[in-house]
Amino acid sequence: MLERENELRLSESAQVQFAEAERSNRSDWIEVACEIQRQVLREFGVSERALHAYRCAANKHGISLYVKHNRARGGNLVVGSPVPDVSVVSVGADGVEDTKSIIQFQKQDRPLVIIAGSIS
Repeated sequence: MLERENELRLSESAQVQFAEAERSNRSDWIEVACEIQRQVLREFGVSERALHAYRCAANKHGISLYVKHNRARGGNLVVGSPVPDVSVVSVGADGVEDTKSIIQFQKQDRPLVIIAGSIS
């Protein structure tokens, strides 16, 4: 299954989809990767409900191939760097999005601590 996923991820059409997703404001590379993983599960006759287990097993046993072509990149921020002005989007229970500048969270004479993670 992982070999098939790798084959699909490296295909010309997937690479185009990854690049388009990164240039888009509507999607991200992880959405393309998720669809590839769903396709692999379908091809092998596995329920898409097993997607999380598929990902965990690959990572747990150190056999995950897709991290080899990860498009994520390390940044250049270090402790004490000025905060880059990026947008923070929150979605309320009613589905309404609220976008704020990260600078708006800064309090006068207090440090701004940012803890971030990834769902991928």
